[in-house]
Amino acid sequence: MTARSITVADVPALLAGAEFFSTSAAGEGIEFAGVWLEDILAHTGPVELVAADDLDPDTPCAAVGAMGSTVAMAELPPSGDEPVVLARSLAGRFGAPLGAVMPLNAASVNALHPVAAAAVLGLPLIDCDGMGRVFPLIHQTTYELAGVSLSPLAVVSAGHDSLLLDTGSARAEQIARSMAQAAGGWLLCGMYPARVARLREAAIHGSVSRVLEVGRVLCEHASGDDRSGHGTARHERLLRELTAATGAAVLGGGRVVEIGPSVRQAGTVYPGNPVGMVVHDHDSGRLIRLEAHNELVLALSDGALAAAVPDLLCLLDRSTLRMTGPERLTAGDQVDVLCVPAAPVWHSVAGLALGGPGAFGFPLRHPREEGR
Repeated sequence: MTARSITVADVPALLAGAEFFSTSAAGEGIEFAGVWLEDILAHTGPVELVAADDLDPDTPCAAVGAMGSTVAMAELPPSGDEPVVLARSLAGRFGAPLGAVMPLNAASVNALHPVAAAAVLGLPLIDCDGMGRVFPLIHQTTYELAGVSLSPLAVVSAGHDSLLLDTGSARAEQIARSMAQAAGGWLLCGMYPARVARLREAAIHGSVSRVLEVGRVLCEHASGDDRSGHGTARHERLLRELTAATGAAVLGGGRVVEIGPSVRQAGTVYPGNPVGMVVHDHDSGRLIRLEAHNELVLALSDGALAAAVPDLLCLLDRSTLRMTGPERLTAGDQVDVLCVPAAPVWHSVAGLALGGPGAFGFPLRHPREEGR
């Protein structure tokens, strides 16, 4: 078996990588989770990170991820034993205890929750996920595209209210979100229970390793405001390393000239914080407009669609060399706009229907559809 461990020393890189893959807007204010995870790992010891193919194909596994507000989670943090409640609920349905944990999505705070769950349960963490980024709904996953059932969905709140839902994906989402609002603003969820064999076609493999790799690149460069006079060279070097590690394209970079509430509202099922911002590209003079609904959804260059979900849009703050988002920015700040290609399955007809611009209420053809 090929395996490696996630230790306390890896948490800063995990946190930085989680911010990168959060599509900027969704990664705000997750620093508290790094301290919390370090404390857990200090008590439990390292978590074993394994490839799905290295496990017995019959091993029961489930995805772990949080739903709701990270602000609420910071104010009412997890106690650490919520995964035990989830594992007990799902084991009763499996007829066998869980043998491994996998991430719902290895991004934002949900890159850290599965590590914590694996640590608390003493189980290996499978190096994969079901999004490769952040999506607002727990059924916007490659697991769903592959026909793995979201339910039974086990949920537990910070107050240890627990529930096991056995219904359709959209219905489970609606019920769980209502419970999250009533139970303090967030829930930890255990979902997509399956045997490891199902992950061969259903998961995006290597996701956790990719988060750690990108996080290490960011940690090596992060140093706060650069007053040394060499900021441009450092900023360009970081961009080169990020594009090499992720396959990203740089859409442009320059000064934020406009930022504020967006006039477009997401559908009622989506948790939304509509924001629009405009970046003036220094080199070309183009105006790059970004639309966000918690996550950055699309980018237009001089009015033409340049990139959109399910591909990842990320913002790099040139002054701090950290990933950033609309809530941290003001007019005059300098940023670079990156687009990271989503896993190929997201560019299928079914993938774009579930996670493309139309799913967010934008009646636009994704750039990858132009050749169809």
